[in-house]
Amino acid sequence: MMRKTAVKIVKNLQDEGFEAYFAGGYVRDMLLGIESKDIDIVTSATPDQVEKIFTKTVPIGKQFGIILVVQDEKKYEVATFRRESDYLDRRRPSKITFSDAKTDATRRDFTINGLFFDPVSNKVIDFVSGADDIKRKTIRFIGNPQERISEDNLRLVRAIRLKITLGFQYAPDTFEAVRKNSHLIKNVSAERLRDELNRIMASPNRHQALVELSESSLLKFIIPEIEALKGVPQPIQYHHEGDVFTHTYLALKSLNDRTPSHLAWAVLLHDIAKPLTLTHIKNKIVFHNHAEISAELAKKILERLKFPRFEIFDICWLIENHMKIGIIEKMRPGKRLNFVLDPKFNDLIELARADSSGTYPVNLDIVKRLEQAVKSALLWRDKTSSRHEKALITGDDLIELGFEPGSKFKEILEGVDDLHLSGELSSKKEALDYIIGKFK
Repeated sequence: MMRKTAVKIVKNLQDEGFEAYFAGGYVRDMLLGIESKDIDIVTSATPDQVEKIFTKTVPIGKQFGIILVVQDEKKYEVATFRRESDYLDRRRPSKITFSDAKTDATRRDFTINGLFFDPVSNKVIDFVSGADDIKRKTIRFIGNPQERISEDNLRLVRAIRLKITLGFQYAPDTFEAVRKNSHLIKNVSAERLRDELNRIMASPNRHQALVELSESSLLKFIIPEIEALKGVPQPIQYHHEGDVFTHTYLALKSLNDRTPSHLAWAVLLHDIAKPLTLTHIKNKIVFHNHAEISAELAKKILERLKFPRFEIFDICWLIENHMKIGIIEKMRPGKRLNFVLDPKFNDLIELARADSSGTYPVNLDIVKRLEQAVKSALLWRDKTSSRHEKALITGDDLIELGFEPGSKFKEILEGVDDLHLSGELSSKKEALDYIIGKFK
């Protein structure tokens, strides 16, 4: 339906005597056989002319030649062919002039994004050899790479993102241009950079992107804390794979294709504090409290990239708890039950799976233990749900027994709760008798 309506818009423009085509990523994806949700339309009609042709429009970027055309309750971006110049902020042009199709194509970033398609005549319009690069599976800047990068510095990361998400290779001068200009990524806003990185982290080839971000020198400007993982040794008895950077790469590589980006971020950052916590004790390598400190450092990184608070919380919870899974059997029953039945615990299992899979030799025993812990907790909850819908006693009950509020309260309440969960206490009277017998 979306394509059908977009074709109708193109035909309306052509019937009025204007050129009109589909443009950019939609054409690229169409030629690759990839489903695409967004259809951008370009035309020789000016914004004023577009507004006259269609009854319902929104001038979202009229000064840049962009009009939203509303058809069948959906919005379609219609842009006038244009030439851009004077990119003073390294993103937005300060000067726009309307032009022709060829000029519009040559202002775009990569050849595979510079294609047009006429859906009425079913014809590809290619001024930049983009169709050939699609066949060759090649990422190539249009024209002079230096000029394209200077126009929008985010293209440095976008080149890597397109390469790894499409499974392409770089043209000979593409990666070199990215590496040479990597320092310019500092000019890009945190929000735009975050969005581009999220698309990378949602890709099955996220591990390859990590290598290429590092080899291009972009990583040391974006997240230098990850670059610092290189050369950090690990205990040889547990990690034959190499340094912490290699471990992180292998952990990312082990994630399944549909892993959500927030979990991939947790895997990427789960050992981020190991360089800070590295200690040698009697010829042994240890990382005291590295999980907790990694969570603190990850929070700073994610805040720097302007992540939403809820996402920062989820990612850092996973990182902070990724070592606690090793002592889950030692937790008191109530704490263990709450921990295992936390909605985020399934993601924690997947983080443990990636952590173990990124280690050589691979040992997934911890994953099996965690999965069994969940099954046991669910069975326990189902069997005891009628017995512990609410706590047997409260702090008020302890005060009535003569206890002074303080640290003892927590010890007594947690102890009663554990016995309640295990079925050893089933009524308030039993709980009070237990407290009087043990603590009075």
